[in-house]
Amino acid sequence: MQIPDTAPRETDPDRETLEQQVRALQERLAFYEGFDRLIQDNVAHARELFRLAAQEREAATTAIEKARHDAGRGEAYLRGELELIASDLEQLSQTLEGLADRVARALGELPSQNGLAVSMVQARTDQPLSIVVHGLSSAREALSLQRFVASLPQVSDVSAREFVGGVLRLDARVQDRLEAAQFLTWSDAQGIEALTERPDVLELALREPAPSPAGA
Repeated sequence: MQIPDTAPRETDPDRETLEQQVRALQERLAFYEGFDRLIQDNVAHARELFRLAAQEREAATTAIEKARHDAGRGEAYLRGELELIASDLEQLSQTLEGLADRVARALGELPSQNGLAVSMVQARTDQPLSIVVHGLSSAREALSLQRFVASLPQVSDVSAREFVGGVLRLDARVQDRLEAAQFLTWSDAQGIEALTERPDVLELALREPAPSPAGA
């Protein structure tokens, strides 16, 4: 004999609601699982980035240290080379000084035409002299006067500083004092007047020739 089933059964609407809730929970769980995987991937990617950054930082530090080491070695090498060059220059300077002394002694012992010794001190006694001449009429005349001054026995060197407004200025090196009277031998000289005669300055003025009387 069968006993009839008297337990209450769920209605179909209740079963569908429960299934919908289960599906919603499953979807939410899947979403959280996917979000967790995304976070894990980001964490792993960030960890890899940090690892690469650390490697780059270490490589950069190593490169900097190597560059500093190489620069230090290069600087030390250059310093050593410069010190050697300075030492060689000092030795060369001493050698040149010795040679100059030997040449000076040799020149000091050379006999001159009158049998006297030529002294190096005499070769260094040239004095500067400024020559100023007024009244020159042309550049040709100024050049002629400069050549005349260069030919004087006391003059070792002469150069023109300027020629403006008929005034010629010369810079000369002389071994003895020049006098205004010596300029009377200049071929173009008509008359010379000494304005200043000092060991360092000789200032002259050219005088125009006096006009000849009428009918002379």
